[in-house]
Parts: sequence; C-alpha cells; structure tokens
Amino acid sequence: MNTMNDRERGYEAKYSFDLEQDFRIEAHLYKMLAMWAGEQMGMAPVDCQAYAKKIIGEVITNPKENSIINFLMIDFEREKTDVTLSAVQAKLEELRPIARAELLGG
Repeated sequence: MNTMNDRERGYEAKYSFDLEQDFRIEAHLYKMLAMWAGEQMGMAPVDCQAYAKKIIGEVITNPKENSIINFLMIDFEREKTDVTLSAVQAKLEELRPIARAELLGG
C-alpha cells in the first residue's frame, strides 16, 4: 500500500512540475512575441522590454484563449501597423520551439 501512495505522490509532483514548466515556457514565449510586436511598431529595444512586461501583465490578469494575440492586434491597429492576424499566429508558432529550447536548454 505504501508503494502505491509513493507512486501517486510521484505522479502528482511530476504533474505539478510539468504545469509550472509549461507556464514558464508560455510566459517566455509571450515575452518574445511581445518584443517582436514592439519591434514591428517601431519601438526602441528598451520600450519593447516595457511593452512586453505590460502585455504579459495584461494576459495574466485577463487569461482568455488567444488573449495575447487579441492584445497585440488591438495595439497594431491603434498604431496603424500593417501586421496581419496570420502573421502574428505564424510568429507565435515560429517562436514556440525557440522559447521551449531557451528555457529547457535543449
């Protein structure tokens, strides 16, 4: 019986660890995407950093599906930047494996 409890605790710990890793990867991915978006809007690197922090804060406080894309598209429209939804989605998918590799070292 003790072995089953140990195994269950092990699975729970792994699940918790995996969730934390996924959250960290997603936050890093969003930062990379927001930095790219800032560049597309002509921001200086320091302004891109501040913009990324702002966007990540908004996404975390308003966690909806595709919320980062929605925030970015609103800002692109407000800044009259000619970036399409498909371009943002493509960039997100392009950056996904990079963000994962940067955080997991592989």
